[in-house]
Amino acid sequence: MATKAQHLATARAAKGRDFSPKWDGHEVWDSNQFLRHFHTAMNWYRLESGGKELKPKVINWMSINGYTKDQIAEFKKTKDNRCGPTVGAIAACLLKGMPPVRADFNEGRSTAVWLANSVSKIVADGKDDIDDSAVVEVKPTGPVISIQDRVRESSYKMTEEIETAIESFQLDPEAFDPKAFKVLNTLKAKQAKAAHARIIREFYTRDLQELQEVATTKDEQLKEAYSHLSKVQLRKITAFYQEIVSACEMLAQEAKINRKPKAKKAVPAEKIIAKLKYKKADEPLKLVSINPADILGAKELWTYNTKSRKLGKYIASEFVDLGIKGTSIINFDENKSVQKTLRKPIDQLKEFKAAGKVALRKFLDDINAVDTKMNGRINEEIMLLKVQ
Repeated sequence: MATKAQHLATARAAKGRDFSPKWDGHEVWDSNQFLRHFHTAMNWYRLESGGKELKPKVINWMSINGYTKDQIAEFKKTKDNRCGPTVGAIAACLLKGMPPVRADFNEGRSTAVWLANSVSKIVADGKDDIDDSAVVEVKPTGPVISIQDRVRESSYKMTEEIETAIESFQLDPEAFDPKAFKVLNTLKAKQAKAAHARIIREFYTRDLQELQEVATTKDEQLKEAYSHLSKVQLRKITAFYQEIVSACEMLAQEAKINRKPKAKKAVPAEKIIAKLKYKKADEPLKLVSINPADILGAKELWTYNTKSRKLGKYIASEFVDLGIKGTSIINFDENKSVQKTLRKPIDQLKEFKAAGKVALRKFLDDINAVDTKMNGRINEEIMLLKVQ
């Protein structure tokens, strides 16, 4: 089964260790072992490197296989992206000791011949490419590492113990116990956040899907790749990969639960009262309305309807303040908020303006009229008299 060598290589590169696939001992491998190792190596180079990193491998291979300086120079002039990962990976494997010909691999055809033909095609296709050496390169003053790259790098490092567990399975599948390794505890100990969990989950999801597919697939190549594992061993490693993915999903879910709710942005008072229509002044009554913005956060609001001659008082509901929504008053107690008709508006409103807080408490009670409930609606006939 293929390992995640690319994660280990990235995480430990600073230590100067070479984790690229080795070909030592290939002489004693059977055809299945050789094929599995070949696919592992190709995947490693494909995931770990691009054309720019692998092109020097091809140049190195050319230099020790009889190519002239002019031929190598022509290859160097081609754009880096012409050297695909397969070409670069084959060159790297040949340099590492992979035999170019093996009777039970690739129908006995030479890998070195294929690589030479690929090099010739790259040179032919890239004969009109601009020589990068003639372009003056402006180097940055310092390395620029994005936040995403930093998170990805730290995520690689968090997988070291997971990779060690996978390697132990490869060494001894029979003795491997998927329950012995607590993935969630390990990631929490490394202080993995939701961003790390998403990246780590991505590392292993593809392998998990492949493992799950093996049990029902009709693909002969896929079956052959895992034929060295028994059904019990396959279930073990599948369960371990499921544990990895589940642990990452749990970390991401916990982060959502623990995330602080986004603070609701306060709406400016001018915007809240913008649609409110009210009567600003009444010359005969010598009344002027208050600024409607004063209603926001108040516990009481006195109003007077100049058309119906009703004096009313809005009282805020328990635990909230009065507010405005569109053209209406909100958050008022419908049972306590009442209004009464004034028989002598001029005299009674003059008395109202002169009343203090104590007198206002019983002002409506002293008016001999029937109570009617307030409906919250404000219009051009209603004046806003007082808040407290």
